[in-house]
Amino acid sequence: MSHDHNFLKGIGVLAMAIALGACPGPEVIPDDLPPKDLVTRATPELPAVPAERVAASGVEEFEVDGLKVILKPTPGRPIVSIQLFIDGGVANLDEKTAGIEALALAVATHSGTQKTPRDDFNRKLNAMGSSIGASTNRDFSILSMGSVLPCFADTWRLFAEVLTAPAFDEKQLELDRERTIEGIKAEIEDPEQRMSKTASELFFAAHPYVLRTDGTVETVQSFTREQLTAYLKALMTRERLTLVVVGDLTRATIEGAVRADLAGLPAGQYQRRDLPPLDPGVADLSIAEQELPTNYMIGYFTAPAATHPDYYPLLVAINVLSDRLFEEVRTKRNLTYAVSSGLGARPYNYGYLYATPVDPTKTVEVMYAEIDRIQTEALTAKELSDQIEVFLTEHYMRQETNSAQVATLGAAELNGGGWEQSLVFIDRVKAVTPADVTRVSKDYIKNIHWGIVGNPAAVDKALLTSR
Repeated sequence: MSHDHNFLKGIGVLAMAIALGACPGPEVIPDDLPPKDLVTRATPELPAVPAERVAASGVEEFEVDGLKVILKPTPGRPIVSIQLFIDGGVANLDEKTAGIEALALAVATHSGTQKTPRDDFNRKLNAMGSSIGASTNRDFSILSMGSVLPCFADTWRLFAEVLTAPAFDEKQLELDRERTIEGIKAEIEDPEQRMSKTASELFFAAHPYVLRTDGTVETVQSFTREQLTAYLKALMTRERLTLVVVGDLTRATIEGAVRADLAGLPAGQYQRRDLPPLDPGVADLSIAEQELPTNYMIGYFTAPAATHPDYYPLLVAINVLSDRLFEEVRTKRNLTYAVSSGLGARPYNYGYLYATPVDPTKTVEVMYAEIDRIQTEALTAKELSDQIEVFLTEHYMRQETNSAQVATLGAAELNGGGWEQSLVFIDRVKAVTPADVTRVSKDYIKNIHWGIVGNPAAVDKALLTSR
């Protein structure tokens, strides 16, 4: 399920990019270009990554009969991680079909296949220690597989069967349908999930991102087996798919596997649908009253996409702000157990402020004071250098697994201007200056839309909507 508060510090998948050497810094953005014009998919593109840099990475991009493949060989590593990225997300949906993609993929991966019944399918995966699964978000869906190298061929065959001949077992459909509905209903009981829902419905009210990828109770109840199978068949066309592979495998191995087992996938005529700009307007708030020992609150604001040069200084600024919020709000004043700020990496992007205070007014006063400080007081060179070093240390740690690297490459390909851009992420972060941090903080951390679960009497609306 896509609950946005779960992308806490460093969530942006491009912020988990692959580190390889130096490259040019960010482009300069004209001072007279309004920030609101920088947050659509049609933003200025980043500079191309030098060809020698791409070659040195060892990553290959190629097509196998019209299916795009990105391969990063990892010699000597025993784990193979593969993700099939399906472009579209909520652009594929409307109010009546919200949730159909998530449910179709869940049933496909849980049902076994026409060649391998469910129990046999699960037994084989368990015996190999392999996994096959699915996930969805606002921009794309993923079918994934993981295995140890000796079990790659057998796991791949099961994975290919899911793509080309899923069983869509009726009993499994009802199990997944009920599980999904229970999860949707649970949002009212879980204050953090309800908080995210409240904020999303306010912030995305006029944008397709307001559509739920897991659907509503009504839509999920309405889908028939025939609708789901037809939808999945239409989804599995080569032009909307990108296969990303990280493991000790050769290009010839992948080409052979795709030709042997995915020959039945049609070419299709997919064209990406651009969504309207994300422009929620002036600051606002929405409160879901609930008697709780504390209040749960998250505030969204628009931000540049990961394809825009402003993304990098804002990512640094948001990380600096998150550390300062923790120090001032939690450590010094003990106003809340949890407080943070973060930044996504979507084509229609946004950042957030998050806290769980007993006293929202006092807490937000301190949070806004820290925002004022980062917008008006330039960081020293040492402060910025220290912050970047900590950030990059965490980044390197996040990139240790093949599954993290495959996610980074795929997300960069779909949302970040191409997988090649992930190769120079670190250099763009290192190129950020104190003046950049001040500038982007002023331009973007504003018009905050708060979603709150708790006590309305404890909330000063005028204060919260003052930024």
